[in-house]
Amino acid sequence: MREAVKLSQSKVADLAGISQSKVSKIETGKANPEVVTLNALCSALDAELILVPRRIGGDVRRMVDRHLKRHTAAVMPVMSVREEVFIPDGDE
Repeated sequence: MREAVKLSQSKVADLAGISQSKVSKIETGKANPEVVTLNALCSALDAELILVPRRIGGDVRRMVDRHLKRHTAAVMPVMSVREEVFIPDGDE
């Protein structure tokens, strides 16, 4: 999204109040940002953070799938909470 609105990592970092290196790590998947950081980035990009439960169904599921351009697949049960929930280790 940052590239789509033609902003540099430095500019987004400045607007969000975080470091450019943090933006880089988030973009490359080397960091798991906290919700407050994601909200700051969204604000900098004039975007909105929306959390959608995985176990929704019906019209809402179809609308989300259409928006994400993915085929509707059966929702599998969570086998391990550890795989589904990020717990900060203190670096974030």
